[in-house]
Amino acid sequence: MHTLSIRRHAALAVGTAGLLAGSLAGPALATDTVTQTIVAGGLLSASVANLSLPDVEYDYVTHDVSGTMVLTADDSRGTSLGWSVSIQGSAFVYTGTAEGGIDIPAANFALTSAEEPTLIEGQPVDSTASTGPQIPIEGLAVGSLDTPIKTIRATAAFGNGTYSQNLVVTLTIPGQSKIGTYTGTLTTTISATP
Repeated sequence: MHTLSIRRHAALAVGTAGLLAGSLAGPALATDTVTQTIVAGGLLSASVANLSLPDVEYDYVTHDVSGTMVLTADDSRGTSLGWSVSIQGSAFVYTGTAEGGIDIPAANFALTSAEEPTLIEGQPVDSTASTGPQIPIEGLAVGSLDTPIKTIRATAAFGNGTYSQNLVVTLTIPGQSKIGTYTGTLTTTISATP
């Protein structure tokens, strides 16, 4: 009987020592992770609002008429890779009842000035550095729109947002152009290359 009692005390002592060692080592730690993925929310897009130039009277001599187009550029890709926008015009096609009415050539439609872009929403315009959004080369975003002209760009890490830009244009109407309507089209291209 006495032997049995010793075994019980020894087993109790070993069990108590195991509990004490476990409580002295501290709590067991686990490493868990939380993941958040941001997906592309939009695209790279640009457009120019329709523009109606002011009516002019028939004239024997060549004369100009001007107006302001509004360009909107948006980079909602979330990539910060930069972008640029160029525009190009077509000939102004004649419609009317006058005999001998002809189209006004695309070379007669010109960009005469491009204003600095303004922020609609998103990343602010950085006007202190050559980062953008900005006019690509000051003073060179002008000329005939029969070939593409780059009007605005943003370098990498800039231009994450929506921006507008006023573009002043002039149409040179040849003398003796017949009464009627002349309609041109504008191609606006946004590229992922600044």
